[in-house]
Amino acid sequence: MELWHLVALSFLAEVAETSWQYAPSMQGVMEKVWRLYRRSVFWLLAGHTGYLYILYLSLRYDLLNWPIVVAIALKTLDIFTKIEMVRKIYVRGEIDPVTEEMLRMQMPPWLWLIGPLTYPWLVWLALTHAAV
Repeated sequence: MELWHLVALSFLAEVAETSWQYAPSMQGVMEKVWRLYRRSVFWLLAGHTGYLYILYLSLRYDLLNWPIVVAIALKTLDIFTKIEMVRKIYVRGEIDPVTEEMLRMQMPPWLWLIGPLTYPWLVWLALTHAAV
């Protein structure tokens, strides 16, 4: 498969991931994450198509250079942050004033472009640079 196909698939995986998470406020995002988490943490992980695709590329092409490590680290941090926030809000019911304010925050539309623009670029860098 050509390089641009792999990068385009990364873009599509990120768009799919972003589309199910999209909400106008942080409360909406957390509710969507909670719905998947409540079913199973595996459903939540399956919803992170960009993460799964990056892991696939890393294993398929034996990549362990800095761009793929950065992409995997950022995605892992994102997923575990969401899981911890869902557990804090919905499982333990620990909503402090800071969390309450965060949930009311409106999400600007440009924020949803970060994943589809960042991770395909990291995939391109990972595939075109030599391994560490």
